[in-house]
Amino acid sequence: MESQFINCVIHDEVAVLELDDPSANTLTYHLLRELEDRFLCLEGNPNIKGIMFTGKGEKFFSGGVNIGMLLTAGEKHNSHFILYAAEVLDYIQSSEKFVVAAINGNITGGGLELALISDHRLSVEGDYNIGFPEVRLGVIPGMGGTQRLSRLVGPQVALELITKGEFVSPKNAKKIGLVDKVFKQENFKERALEYAQYVARNVPANHYKGYEAYDEIAAQQVVDGLVTTEIFNGIGSIKLTAKTFDTHPMSVLIAMNDALLSFRIDEDIHAVLIDLNDGAINGVDTEHSLAESKCCPLLMRYARHVFSRIDGYPRIVGLYSQRILNDLEFELALACDYRFVKIDDQLANDKQTLNQDSPSLARFEKILPNKTDECPLNELVESGFYTSVHSSDGVAWALDWLHQFVPPMGAGQAIGYAKLSITRGYQGPLSAGLMLERHLQEQLFVAQDAKEGMSAYVEKRTPNFCGA
Repeated sequence: MESQFINCVIHDEVAVLELDDPSANTLTYHLLRELEDRFLCLEGNPNIKGIMFTGKGEKFFSGGVNIGMLLTAGEKHNSHFILYAAEVLDYIQSSEKFVVAAINGNITGGGLELALISDHRLSVEGDYNIGFPEVRLGVIPGMGGTQRLSRLVGPQVALELITKGEFVSPKNAKKIGLVDKVFKQENFKERALEYAQYVARNVPANHYKGYEAYDEIAAQQVVDGLVTTEIFNGIGSIKLTAKTFDTHPMSVLIAMNDALLSFRIDEDIHAVLIDLNDGAINGVDTEHSLAESKCCPLLMRYARHVFSRIDGYPRIVGLYSQRILNDLEFELALACDYRFVKIDDQLANDKQTLNQDSPSLARFEKILPNKTDECPLNELVESGFYTSVHSSDGVAWALDWLHQFVPPMGAGQAIGYAKLSITRGYQGPLSAGLMLERHLQEQLFVAQDAKEGMSAYVEKRTPNFCGA
């Protein structure tokens, strides 16, 4: 992989990822895209046990999010960027690979959030800044920083650090538990690497059991032509091509992920349709179910990472198919908001496998028929899980159906926030869901569509929503 913002050097069982975007190694959308791709390749390499983050040079680990980028980009880009950054950090933190942050200099804002997801934080001694200055800009740490910091140093210390926006020294950072060790300046990165290699040597031999089947994924390349994308009056279409039938599912997921990310950042897209009519996300072991396949662990981890992007996308996402889905595709269906299927009399009685081990299946317990492992397709339609398509052109029908969520007919942002409030709020305690709902409602009340909708109601006319 060609390096633009991330330098990667492998030292035995430890890979060093060096942020390289002078002068402050700030976080941008393109840097994080490269970071995610790098991490995925390393995670698929069973010979790599640990990953060490550091910054190029001696002055900055990372100065946080690039403010110039935020000032010149649109509001939707910035909102998507924070969402995307949080997803990347969540994915890295949940990896079985251990992660070390070698803090070689100033580390603030988003840079510190990257360090917080690490298992070990090592800092060089010296006079430089460690902290969260976001409140000075009128914002807060938005990629998980408030939650991770409070769980690391306690809520009171976290409150003081974040609300005051002040910096701490490496010595004080260690005192409050923000960093684990402080090393002298001489040969700091070499000493940090030695520490990481020591940890790697003590990782149990069976810690990555099940990942050995994925050594080919370390060299997995992006395959062209797996998906095509189009935009139809505010709806983005991601269509899997016939080429996907003969392609490793990881490559298909990578291609679908790239298409999804490009749509999320587009100001003019208010809904998405994923079309499985001509393609598929094939399993890698046709003799077993996905849950039994020896190739399951990393593939399913990445798949659920991609599917969680759909679940967390503040816009409506639909899925179209006209066949029984395999286990991996059904996981995708569970992540989508609406599912469209075109069936005939023969297909109606064919049975869809329901993976009872899927964590996403619980969300549908109120509408799915009371079945254990399999369910006829017509029963899934009757339950409301699928919407049946009665048209010779099923894709066109699904696109037309989704237009109710697109401006000027639908208030796209409000609809997307309603989705987030439900899908994300449902996953936690009621108190957390209520707080999320109130927060999203507060944002919507000052939005243009809310003003337009209420004005139209008073004036007894049809609202003309703009999606903002």
